Amino acid sequence: MSADQAGRTPKGKMMGVKVYMLDDQVQTFNVPQKCQGVILYNEVSHRLQLLEADYFDLEYLDEKGICCWLDHEKPLLKQVSAKDPRFRFAVKFYTPDPGLLEEEYTRYLFALQVKRDLASGDIPCSENTAALLASYIVQAELGDFLEEEYVDHTYLSNFKFFKNQSEDLELKIMEYHQGHIGQSPAEADFNLLDTARKVELYGIRMHEAKDHEGVPLTLAVAHMGVLVFQNQTKINTFSWAKIRKLSFKRKKFLIKLHPEGYGYYKDTVEFYFDTRNECKNFWKKCIEHHAFFRCHIVKKLPRNRTRVVSRGSSFRYSGRTQKQLVEYVRENYVKRPAFERSTSARSIASRSYGANKSNTSTLNSNYGHNSTSSGSHILEQSPKETRDTPSVASTRLVEKAEVHDDSSQSASAGSLSEKSPRSQRTKAAVDNTYDSPPSTNKQMVDRKMSAPVFSQLHHPEIEEHELSRSSEVGNIPEILEEDEERTRHPRFRSPAPDYQNISEVAEAMREEAGVRERPTFTTGVQPERSEPIISSPKENGHVSPLPSYSDALEIEQQRSQVQSVTTVTTTTTTSSQRYIQDDDEPEPLPPPPPEPLQEVNSVSPSVARATKKYPADRAYYIAKELLMTERTYKKDLEVLTVWFKDTWFRNAASKEDVWPETLMHLMFSHLDPLYEQHCQFLREVEQRLAFWEGKSNAHLNGEYRRIGDVMLNNMEVLQLYINYIEKHEEILNEIQNAQRTNRKFETIYKEFEGQKVCYLPLNTFLLKPAQRLLHYQLILTRLLSHYNNDHNDYRDCYEALQKVKEITSRFEDQVRHLENLQKLVELQRDLVGIDNLVQPIREFIREGCLQKLSRKGYQQRMFFLFSDMLVYTSRTATPTLQFKVHGQLPLRGMIVEENGSKMDVANSFAIYGGNRCLMVAASTQEEKDKWIEDLVEAILKAKEQGDEKIKFQSLKSNASSEGLDSSDLQDDQTAALSGGEKQIQHRANTTMHVCWHRNTSVSIHDHYVAIENQLSGYLLRKFKNSNGWQKLWVVFTNFCLFFYKTFQDDFPLASLPLLGYSVTTPAESDNIHKDYVFKLQFKNHVYFFRAESEYTFERWMETMRSATQRQIQEPVSEL
Repeated sequence: MSADQAGRTPKGKMMGVKVYMLDDQVQTFNVPQKCQGVILYNEVSHRLQLLEADYFDLEYLDEKGICCWLDHEKPLLKQVSAKDPRFRFAVKFYTPDPGLLEEEYTRYLFALQVKRDLASGDIPCSENTAALLASYIVQAELGDFLEEEYVDHTYLSNFKFFKNQSEDLELKIMEYHQGHIGQSPAEADFNLLDTARKVELYGIRMHEAKDHEGVPLTLAVAHMGVLVFQNQTKINTFSWAKIRKLSFKRKKFLIKLHPEGYGYYKDTVEFYFDTRNECKNFWKKCIEHHAFFRCHIVKKLPRNRTRVVSRGSSFRYSGRTQKQLVEYVRENYVKRPAFERSTSARSIASRSYGANKSNTSTLNSNYGHNSTSSGSHILEQSPKETRDTPSVASTRLVEKAEVHDDSSQSASAGSLSEKSPRSQRTKAAVDNTYDSPPSTNKQMVDRKMSAPVFSQLHHPEIEEHELSRSSEVGNIPEILEEDEERTRHPRFRSPAPDYQNISEVAEAMREEAGVRERPTFTTGVQPERSEPIISSPKENGHVSPLPSYSDALEIEQQRSQVQSVTTVTTTTTTSSQRYIQDDDEPEPLPPPPPEPLQEVNSVSPSVARATKKYPADRAYYIAKELLMTERTYKKDLEVLTVWFKDTWFRNAASKEDVWPETLMHLMFSHLDPLYEQHCQFLREVEQRLAFWEGKSNAHLNGEYRRIGDVMLNNMEVLQLYINYIEKHEEILNEIQNAQRTNRKFETIYKEFEGQKVCYLPLNTFLLKPAQRLLHYQLILTRLLSHYNNDHNDYRDCYEALQKVKEITSRFEDQVRHLENLQKLVELQRDLVGIDNLVQPIREFIREGCLQKLSRKGYQQRMFFLFSDMLVYTSRTATPTLQFKVHGQLPLRGMIVEENGSKMDVANSFAIYGGNRCLMVAASTQEEKDKWIEDLVEAILKAKEQGDEKIKFQSLKSNASSEGLDSSDLQDDQTAALSGGEKQIQHRANTTMHVCWHRNTSVSIHDHYVAIENQLSGYLLRKFKNSNGWQKLWVVFTNFCLFFYKTFQDDFPLASLPLLGYSVTTPAESDNIHKDYVFKLQFKNHVYFFRAESEYTFERWMETMRSATQRQIQEPVSEL
């Protein structure tokens, strides 16, 4: 509905309206008696927090017993009686593809509708199909089949699936149920919808009518058009493409057809209903279905209520079309917080590694809505609940939504923090302390489990609830707290603790989210001290947490680092770890770095003396960039040398011969020495920066204010890089061969990629060493451009740069080849329906989203341009986040032609290849120019290649039409699911999926630029409408920002893909009165980030520009 419609609520007497929900609950809504239907519809949508609300509506029985949909623009009392108004919440538009439903909660409601239709007999089907549908319902509600508990079919007797439910049917249901072990409720819902959509009468509602000869028929409307049935058999279909006009006259329903080309012997078809109301009711349903499924946009025309003579019905569809809804969801989508299912009887058998385990509860909830502008939700318990629930075990844990396009890294409740393999092998040597110890006064809720199920009932005259929440950065609490005692006395952080019970999980989750009211829980770890978050009064219905203190964070080092660097005290303060205060309650700070942040508000004289500013030392911040990125590089290496190796050790201990020894020796014999040398280099850099910060006065020029000698001494490691780069392709090939020949290894490999610590595809981490040399070259180049020739650090930097350049120049082509190979391997995994994509001479050029003209109009397709062919795909309707190949065209003989004025679609062009012609349209003129330029250049290069080099046998099906049968791909998708790819959440951050959602494209040149612009460090982050700044460790790589609490965390809390974002400096209207702040914006998603110095600000701006592909408003000076 429009904001104007939703915003006008009549005053006056209220009435209670009962709404029967899909889970058979009855909820009452108090609305004004004189309100329009849209008011009630919006109340129901808001209470359910429906993002894809346009698929649903409210239906009622009129005084004649006709089932009608609520008219949103008509007064409520003109549709139902004021004595006992009743409605039923139901699915209105049955989508033919459940994959188009973005939210798991929407699919859950669709599944409840299918369950209702099955029980009422509205989906007539065979017994086998009915039993299969019922088995998915059982799997979603009860969980896995337990042989010791379900000894016979009687455990199904409490379910009423069908009108005539027999023991034979229950036995079939039990048999199917046994085959669903391992499916989560979300997967069972998806499979239920995928099976139901194939039933011929899925979503069909029959309306009795007669033809012009008086023959009894039944009419129905669906997504494809108007259907005609006779005795439950479909005898005709009038598709929307055939229909020119729909109208009714009294009892007569008229379908006017296009005069030519459709083979029907009449241009107008007439049907007769028993009453005028029945005829008009069916006509209105046809109008709405045509508008929703067929139209791109529906003009909102006000109804003329002052006319004297009626010229027909003024009814028009007033909601979003399916195209508008898809765009709206992509703009406003967030990974939905946990919702509660309508059963508590779910049980789960033991599953394989990585299977989802979830507990369910009822759909009812009384929690209020506390959404902040960032989309974060805080679940606050009432005082009564706090007193009555002394343990987390008694609280309800709800099922985690497993929707992926979202972008934040998911974490199941049972494995909130993964135990580091390093801590398992050296447990006795490391103090078992925590970065944020569990507190008896803190309760932590992960954002994905903390949002309320329903918002409180409200009226549109109050500020309308905005569903446009942040889809990427959702897992980070608004304010990060540091233990006061730990801040004064720094401790060594061990790897993330392994929570052993639900109490510890829930407590840790609540602590990270920063819940203000914290019940007391008993844990095995006694806290030191903690400070609560001080919340400001509610603004616009939102709770705005404020920072409660401003302390300096002290250096946190691994025990191994402290043992080797005995001269560095733990009280030395690094500027990278200092909490940058927001002028709320300033406290005296330790001695500052060369260029502390400037504050706008006035402070006390003592604080002013403590924050004395010194001239900026650009070399210090360049060296500091080296330190920040080295820490990230160390963590990336540990993914392979610690976590992946530990998986190998555990497998070897199980005596299962699934890991190829040759591969493991080849990989770790080159990576382990690199990791050890790097750890030593990192300790030296940390020591040098600590000394540098201690001698940062402008009048001093100590010997420690340099970094070139440390880098020059590290150049002996270059031989290790040479050895690794030379073996890199061999390692990749061995991994591919092992995956093809060893199914067990492939499963374990994919399961490891599904772990939170592996936040990128595993092959990407193998490229990090080669990319690191490029960053060394960048750092040394910046230092030399800053120094004078007579600077005491100039010669060392120059010599180090020459040695690094020698290696990067020598292996430049080989590294480019490896990056292309890695990209092909990634695409081979994510594309379904194509074989042998990885070819020695094949080069990746561009990937992106285009609109392709088909029989249904322009449809979104994902295109991949290679050096020898063009492939187009669409996203599969499975949880694997893969793309199904529809066709491919060879570049040899291809012609690209820009369309003239005859085409009414903007930015369109034609691609001719072989005997095919593709009409496509880009989102912008810029995108169109990029595609045409790359296509023309690739076609010219393809002509120069010999015929023997052209490979065109990689498509599994020779057919390249849009109508590829999904059954052809069933085996591939099943294999992917059995391999655990359904658990991989980082795929949503890959360029392929970001391009799909953001409707853009990325070229191989963009990948090269992004590789050269990787960055990490501490930033302060602020949402558009929040008050406080939150300090985060931020890593930029692969076109994406990853957010951590500290650099020592093993995996990111959340992520933000940057493709499509614009990078600017804050405008005057943003009211950001701070230095060194840049603004990221994509449509209505706005984030502010604050750097600590001018150099750091420039570097982040430069880096962000390389990833967002968007111009900034104010140019940044060249570095």
